[in-house]
Amino acid sequence: MYIRNAELTLSDPMFFYSLPIHVGMLNVVIADAELELIPGGEMLDDYQVRKYAKKRKKPAAEVLLDSNFLHGAIERHFPGGSTRMGRPDIFYILLQVLQESILNKRGGLLRVYIHTKHNKVIHIAPQTRVPKSYNRFVGLMEDLFKKQEIQSGQEKLLTLKDADLFSLLDDLGKEVVLLSPRGGRPSKPEDIIREDMSLVIGGFAEGDFQTDVYSRYSAHSIFPDELTIWSVASEIVVRYECMFGPL
Repeated sequence: MYIRNAELTLSDPMFFYSLPIHVGMLNVVIADAELELIPGGEMLDDYQVRKYAKKRKKPAAEVLLDSNFLHGAIERHFPGGSTRMGRPDIFYILLQVLQESILNKRGGLLRVYIHTKHNKVIHIAPQTRVPKSYNRFVGLMEDLFKKQEIQSGQEKLLTLKDADLFSLLDDLGKEVVLLSPRGGRPSKPEDIIREDMSLVIGGFAEGDFQTDVYSRYSAHSIFPDELTIWSVASEIVVRYECMFGPL
């Protein structure tokens, strides 16, 4: 059931206090995300990495791994890894979709978490607006990895903490729905959506989860072919909004 003071907006500090505690919530949890700084060791001395870091005017160890610019370096140090590793562009598109959704902007019923493959968890506050420029987004993520949090005034917009996927999901305390191409026969999104749930989607462009998610959760699929993570997330968010949201 959706109950809220219609006169309050997302920017109003009392907005979230106007939501009754029993109201459901959709947590979107991106698992094993390929989002990281350039790995330490020999890769930091790679000529392509040094050139790219110099262009960014940052130490190589503080630069986000991005296969769009470091494809060759990734292949040299992680053979076969360039099709999966270093994909901040995925999360740039994903967060544009989720943070600008009606469910987030008008409903306040959406929370987004990114769990990285190195067991770092990023929480994106509902009021966070993702930079329109990809380069600014990359810089924002680099600042987050360095500072552990991004604030605007007294508001924490982004936080980075150590946590594995299972600990995160246990702390959220909601029914977990895992989406994966291994989910078998596709289900209608409406059949798997719950009013109070944590939706788990893989944060990678190729391959499968590194965390042993299948040992704890049953996998579901909503389409016979593979989809981008922002396509999957948008399908669920729109359906959730129609079922439980503000409109």
